[in-house]
Amino acid sequence: MRRIVVSCAVLAVLTLPAAATARAPAVAKPGFLVVRQAVGDGGVNGHPVVMLIVQGFVLGRVSREAQVKIVQLPSVGCEQCGPQVVGADVSSTAIKYRRRFSGKAYSGSNFRFRAQGGLYRVVVRGSGVYLFAGGQGQVTVQGSSVYKHADGSYSVDAAPFRSLPKRPVTRKIGGG
Repeated sequence: MRRIVVSCAVLAVLTLPAAATARAPAVAKPGFLVVRQAVGDGGVNGHPVVMLIVQGFVLGRVSREAQVKIVQLPSVGCEQCGPQVVGADVSSTAIKYRRRFSGKAYSGSNFRFRAQGGLYRVVVRGSGVYLFAGGQGQVTVQGSSVYKHADGSYSVDAAPFRSLPKRPVTRKIGGG
């Protein structure tokens, strides 16, 4: 009788951690976006090369003329977060997204930008765009309709690199 009680106790102790992890809520996995040498039609006034809403981070570099709009959307635990832009030839102006969210539009060439630790909406227009983003969200990419095979490439969640499409394509980042 004592062996049965001890065996049941040992079995209960061993199954408790497994039961606890089975009941834990599933957390969506973060994903990644990489954009290389992106070029769009119309320069800084044309369609967006990348339009991204992500909870996580965005790192980017612009080697030629481009415009980057960054709006920090409300998120939990990120009151001190904010975008950073560095470059000798960059200017900024204040913008509004949906009339209630403030942000900045950065224009110029040869500059770097970073937004991390929150929920961001980033829109990039122009050429010479390199971008790396991680977290969870959604991205819309579009390349050039004129330079179809020289407009850059992109990869979402470690998929093989593809040429930027001539029409907008939207993909989820992370979550799988």
